[in-house]
Amino acid sequence: MRRRIGSSEVMATQLHKIAGMAEAGRLRLHVLPHRVGAHALLQGDLTLMSFEDSAPVAYVEGFSTGNLMDDPSLVKASQTAYALALSDALSQQESRDLVRAAAEDHAHAEQ
Repeated sequence: MRRRIGSSEVMATQLHKIAGMAEAGRLRLHVLPHRVGAHALLQGDLTLMSFEDSAPVAYVEGFSTGNLMDDPSLVKASQTAYALALSDALSQQESRDLVRAAAEDHAHAEQ
């Protein structure tokens, strides 16, 4: 969010879009602040999926690798890691405010 990828204008636009989608209820936004330090989700991207007609799965992705897990114990461990990280995250409103502030910082970076 703070590391610029592309231009400052692109970053500002993308962050405003994310905050707007959160405000519209299209996504739940929770920022995990740096002050939390090390946590289980630092190891890679985690996607948790649940379905009406089959068991939940977890997908973990890292640099040039990905792993779809359907073993119930691994899925449960992934769900627990997510829940623990979420418990340390900012509230939805605090997260939106932080994302908007970062967007404004990017918007004014080149001026």
